[in-house]
Amino acid sequence: MCAVAPFLLPGLACAAPRAAPVLDVRPPTMATTYAEGVSAMWRGYCYDDDDGDIGALLRGIDAVVRPPKPADLPMPSVEFHAMSRRHGDHDADFMAMLRGIPSVRVRGAGHASVPMDAHGDTPTTPVVVLAAPRSYGDEGDSVTITKQQQQQQCGGEYDADMDATFRAMETDPTERPSEDYLSSTQAGDMMMIDRAELIKKMHHFSRFYGLAMGALHRAVSYVDRVLSAKKINGGERQRLLLGIAAVFAAAKYEDRSTSRKIDADYAAMNAGCTRREVLDAERELVAALGYRLSGPTAYTFVDHFTRHIQDQEEGAAVRIRSLAHHLTDMALLDYRCVALLPSAVAASAILLARLTVLGYSTVPVAGYAIEDMRECIEAIYDMHENLQVWPGCAQMMADWELTTRHRYCLPPLSMLIGMH
Repeated sequence: MCAVAPFLLPGLACAAPRAAPVLDVRPPTMATTYAEGVSAMWRGYCYDDDDGDIGALLRGIDAVVRPPKPADLPMPSVEFHAMSRRHGDHDADFMAMLRGIPSVRVRGAGHASVPMDAHGDTPTTPVVVLAAPRSYGDEGDSVTITKQQQQQQCGGEYDADMDATFRAMETDPTERPSEDYLSSTQAGDMMMIDRAELIKKMHHFSRFYGLAMGALHRAVSYVDRVLSAKKINGGERQRLLLGIAAVFAAAKYEDRSTSRKIDADYAAMNAGCTRREVLDAERELVAALGYRLSGPTAYTFVDHFTRHIQDQEEGAAVRIRSLAHHLTDMALLDYRCVALLPSAVAASAILLARLTVLGYSTVPVAGYAIEDMRECIEAIYDMHENLQVWPGCAQMMADWELTTRHRYCLPPLSMLIGMH
């Protein structure tokens, strides 16, 4: 049996008989926790000196809980108070150390005039002219390199290298489609109108999901190269599956965040097939291309040729670039442009865009003369004159006008003839 010792009032310490103890179960407190460390007399059942034990318990609790008073804290010694708070000779030693460090000496005349802010009395940071290294000239010379000089020194060499790389890649036979694959490889089962209809659906798919800019050009390049390499059986359904898989692969190549916008399920829904068929078609596409996916397109060359246009024509730069991209998009629909190099298509679009926006253009564009761009220019004019005949032309025109809030009219061909 468990016995519980009750607390007794001091005046009733010797009273008899004692009442039956009442079991009082309470959660542990600091007092009960501290009581575990007191003498063995408190743990027993002999309560001859209850007042003394409770007093000792309370004094112990007070020692634990009460915050320390200033008198309880250690006081600094007399020697500490006698020390100087100004560190005595430490300042002199520190200054001597600083004087021994070699440093660049600033002339006193440089502090005579400090530029002030026109809107306040707070001085601004002075403009520092750094002394040129000795390898640049005399010791007293200063070097001032402007942005234009940096572009001429570094940007010119970089642009030349990039242009040479793009020109070499676009002429690589392994990344060029056949000029007559509709009649040779496809054996007449696919016509020019069928190709234009397929590209129209690819454009709608790319625009509907807001895929990366330039993905459509890369996808059409993939489709032309695959159709040049092997015959596609299965009619319109297989062609649509090839086009959707090409857009899906090209968009992921252009922008790695494409997977957050669409996946194989969305592609399968637009192609009218299953997810497995889309993934299989994508793998077959990449294998047929020999895993060479990075060739430049007309979209690439438009950006490349107009990279410095803002320095010359600031107000019209955005419109020229936007219209040039739109014209190259329309050129995708014409099978005749497959035989042309992407750089020639881009140069033709830039020429027409400058004539449309500015009313004039400098020739040649990117090294192309008018004769070199004649075939592409005629194809673009032909599509504009027959918007309702070519599949996708009217839709591309409406989408561009809706996006840019602009309308345009190509200049007459007589302007191009006069430029020859």
